[in-house]
Amino acid sequence: MITEPVALGKCRVCRRNDTSSVAYACNDCVNHLVDLVRGIVHYATDVLPDSVEPVRGQTGRMSPGYGSTPPLRLDVVAALDPRSLPGDVDEHGDAVTRRPDDSASWVRSIPRSLEGLADSIAGERDESRPGGTLTADADYIRRNLWWVADQPWVDDVADDIAELHHMARALARDAPQQALGACLNVTCGGRVFWGGVGRPAQCEQCKRTYDGLDLVRLEAAQGATA
Repeated sequence: MITEPVALGKCRVCRRNDTSSVAYACNDCVNHLVDLVRGIVHYATDVLPDSVEPVRGQTGRMSPGYGSTPPLRLDVVAALDPRSLPGDVDEHGDAVTRRPDDSASWVRSIPRSLEGLADSIAGERDESRPGGTLTADADYIRRNLWWVADQPWVDDVADDIAELHHMARALARDAPQQALGACLNVTCGGRVFWGGVGRPAQCEQCKRTYDGLDLVRLEAAQGATA
């Protein structure tokens, strides 16, 4: 695997945080990768299977001359099908990373991609591994991410996981939530996000909650800085 040069002692993933003398990725990035793998499994097992059929009003056989779309979302079908190719390869058979937005028709197979990544890690560790299911492959990857953090090619794995998560989230049409504004605590640089039905908004960093008058103050502060 090819790695790009990075400052000694700096995380190869975020290029900011310091790492230990034996690791190439910081703890924050490894924990984030663990969360991304969990997210991929969530999309593949809980969300996308319910997204195979298009949203009502976006499909259906129409009269001749008015166009027609398939009764199924073929991009989601391809992403969930383990028979789909996990990605592109070059003339040597090596994997070529491509972003989902490089081509409107290109979709990676989530099961095959996780299987391939798990196989690659097992090969580098020179061990056999349990497998056979998407969940088993993902569990193996998550368990070994701290070992991967000690390898100089951890940034390649991080890019692959982030790309797969980005694709799964895009297929689920799960756009990132927009921040309500910057936290009002003067010592905090975090952003405030809605907490969901029945829950107050909360800063992502200091965890300060916002409801009632605090939300009014937050809105006023954003208006003053706009």
